[in-house]
Parts: sequence; C-alpha cells; structure tokens
Amino acid sequence: MLTELHLYVPMSRKLRNRFIVLLTEKERQEKRRIPLKEVAQATEINEHTVAKWLRDDVSKFEAVIVEKPCTYFECGLCDLLYFSDD
Repeated sequence: MLTELHLYVPMSRKLRNRFIVLLTEKERQEKRRIPLKEVAQATEINEHTVAKWLRDDVSKFEAVIVEKPCTYFECGLCDLLYFSDD
C-alpha cells in the first residue's frame, strides 16, 4: 500500500539567507563585533554550520536549525530566508 508520495520538483529559484545582514545589524546595535564562536554558543549551532550560514552556503534547511537564528536575531522566518532568481 502506498502511504507517501515523494516528488522531486526542480526549483527555478534558490533559497538564500540574510544571516550576515542580521548579524551586522546586531553588531551595529550592540556597538561591537560578535565572534563566530559566540553566535555558535548562543544559538547552540555548530561553528562550522554557523560559518556556512555566514557564507550563505546552506543547502539543507532543517526547521530545528532555522528556528535558532530566528530566535537569536529576534526575527521571523521571512527576515532570515528568501528566494533568489540567480
């Protein structure tokens, strides 16, 4: 019996993030540089993963991980992620 149907639909747009923009805004508000290690500890995300977010080099978006930067930056999902045509 078929219980699930998984379809692969190629996306014409890429899902991108504004992590670096949000971090820069937070640094400006706090008037200090925020080290990668501090962001990793505060979000409970591995430093390597935080670095990938900073480079906008994330290809897999897990809800558990996406929620943590939103909480850290006090923003919504649409403030963090967006679609790009390139």
